[in-house]
Amino acid sequence: MTAAPVRSPVRDSAAPGVPPAPRRSVAAVLGLSVTVLLAVALSFVGPAAVLDGGSWVPGCLLAALAVLAATATSRVLGLSVLAPLFGAGALALVLTVVFLREPALLGFVPTPGSLALAGELGREAAGIAAGRPAPYPDTTALAFVAALASGLVTLFVDTVLVVLRLPGASALGVLAPLVLPALVLPESVGLAGTAAAVLAALVLLAGARRFGAVREARTAAAPGTWARALVVVAGVLAVTLLVPGVVPGFVNGAFPQGSGPGGDRAPGVGPLRAVGQDLRSAEQRPRLEYRTSTGEPELLRVLVLDDFTGAEWFPDGTGLEPGLDALGADAAGPAAAERSASVQLRDWSERWLPLPWAPVGVTGLDEGDWAVSPQHRTVHGDGVPPEGTAYEARAVAAEPTSAQLRGAPAPARTAELAPFLELPEDTPAALREAARERAGDAPTAFDQALALQEWLRSEEFRYDANAPAAQGYDAGGMAALEQFLATRTGYAGHFAPAMAVMARELGIPARVAVGYLPSPTAAEGTFGDTFTVLPRDAHAWPELWFEGTGWVRFEPTPGTWDVPGYAAEGATDEDEGPAEGEGSTEPTAAPEDTPTPASTAGPEESGAPSAAPTAVPTPEPPAATAAEPDAGPAGRLLWLTGGLAATLLVLLAALPRLLRDRRRRRRMRLLGDAGAPAVARATAGWAEFEDLAADHGLGRAAAETPRAFVERIAATVPTAGAALGRLGRDVERALYAPAAAPWSPEADPEDLAAVRAALAGRGGPGARRARWLPPTWRHRH
Repeated sequence: MTAAPVRSPVRDSAAPGVPPAPRRSVAAVLGLSVTVLLAVALSFVGPAAVLDGGSWVPGCLLAALAVLAATATSRVLGLSVLAPLFGAGALALVLTVVFLREPALLGFVPTPGSLALAGELGREAAGIAAGRPAPYPDTTALAFVAALASGLVTLFVDTVLVVLRLPGASALGVLAPLVLPALVLPESVGLAGTAAAVLAALVLLAGARRFGAVREARTAAAPGTWARALVVVAGVLAVTLLVPGVVPGFVNGAFPQGSGPGGDRAPGVGPLRAVGQDLRSAEQRPRLEYRTSTGEPELLRVLVLDDFTGAEWFPDGTGLEPGLDALGADAAGPAAAERSASVQLRDWSERWLPLPWAPVGVTGLDEGDWAVSPQHRTVHGDGVPPEGTAYEARAVAAEPTSAQLRGAPAPARTAELAPFLELPEDTPAALREAARERAGDAPTAFDQALALQEWLRSEEFRYDANAPAAQGYDAGGMAALEQFLATRTGYAGHFAPAMAVMARELGIPARVAVGYLPSPTAAEGTFGDTFTVLPRDAHAWPELWFEGTGWVRFEPTPGTWDVPGYAAEGATDEDEGPAEGEGSTEPTAAPEDTPTPASTAGPEESGAPSAAPTAVPTPEPPAATAAEPDAGPAGRLLWLTGGLAATLLVLLAALPRLLRDRRRRRRMRLLGDAGAPAVARATAGWAEFEDLAADHGLGRAAAETPRAFVERIAATVPTAGAALGRLGRDVERALYAPAAAPWSPEADPEDLAAVRAALAGRGGPGARRARWLPPTWRHRH
């Protein structure tokens, strides 16, 4: 009678239908950790679109690695219940060492000071996000927040996937990083970010199935696998396409292109409010540089706001004509000499191009990427132009005199001008009454416009870019204008729309333009005629329509240095005045206590009196601010990342040998324990012998009896024949001897050592593999 094939008793101990032990094999633990790490790394692709530079990436990887190393270690040690706590502690340790080292005890133990510093970095990051458009600058504060978010996402995914065994729900963690770019910078996620998120979710589903992190038995088909995959893909598409269109308040940038697939209009942060964000921003990176044919600074116009009906006012993205040919000479009004500006974009994140007024041609750009609004004479791109984009703009603007404007006939009530006279029902009564009271008795439309401008620039109003944000009436719709008129404090985002609304109340077509007004001292020393535009140069002004001239600019913001000559205080019929937009350096002097706007004095001087606005220099941006990257954390981050990566590589390389040696020592101890049951001792020795043979490529066949297996191996290594015979006889007794018969194993640990030495003495690649990468290191015995 042929003996039944023998398998290691420990391997076959689990009967069919018995649930697997809670403790996973080392291979499964490592496999799940690698799965989570890969998925989290793929989730970084989306946020990369709204974060400048790459110094935040090492911190995110280090945080994820630390969490996974801690959770995997706890599971290997049999402490699976404490895995989330181990991960949280590892995350706190990494964040402390990299970002919060100074107030920490011994440089790595968190203290109350560390928590306070973490709060400061969080507030600083929030201020950067609220104070400037995406993409956000490369700063220590944002790197800290990104690393913290990466660690938390990793901890969430690891816990839900491995502990709760819910791979579908764990995919929510890798989708979360898509929310930020999808909301703050439309179309920033793109095909690459979407594909990476879908792949990350599918990696989690596949890894969970492969390494046993599912609720179904691995031998059964996974019901609903495809359905879960489709749900995950649908979730990714919902985040990237639908969420931005329905969630208000997530349109960023001084001149945003809107949110979601609906076009350029969205109920988020409008251009007027974003002007204030730019003025208050601590990050003053150059937006663009330009030269002019006149050698003088040029007012650059970006977009136009004409619909005052919404809670926020946005540019109209409809009626655009493809190509740049729609820009042509303005036939209305007396023509001025043609001038030009050479522009090169720097830290630019808008679709609208900055152009001098009134543009008649733009060269140097790809025709297919741009469209023109003939009504507003603005240029809109299919996407945000890359940094370094350069072009030449030609402009011809009207040069009216105060006499010509004063003599202009009343504007015709045409269909083209009708939208510029409309006012919504919620227009504050205070604005309507102020318009009639301050300018209603003026003899002409031009005199009415001058009266409104001079009232807003008078001592009754105060320039302050900070007060509106602090008091909750930052520039926006009619509600903000009503409070502005009550407090009489604001910046260009308040003064410009206030004058435009009051002009419409008096029957003068009006709109608001937004752009940049650089300081007359903004020229760089290298070229002399190259002007640098900073965020604090953001500006807004009203444009009013006069028959025979067209759209005419006014300057109601107190302290603005560039006031057109025709609109200067005290202008007479004989005044010719400098050309509109030419950069007059001799405007009517502002009152002694008129504050200097942040567009010429910087946010830190908002509200300070200016005796002569034309002489106020633009201070140089600070050499270093709290938001600038810190070389200390960055250096520590690189060293720690490299050190951790090297350590992990060494541990991963040595792990198979270490685990295999630990299992061998445990079996040999059991084999040599005279007090242990004979069957347990014999089966431990036999299991080690089987694994030794398998490590050297001589594994036992499924139908091979213990005796036949021993004889085959003994023929290969004759020097270990006696030891092999004792191991074979022991396992046969363990399998077939009567349970009541007393016996003791013949083999001892020295026999196993002899077999191991004999197999290793064969040499060759198999021996090296058995030493450093034994195939049986993953087996659970």
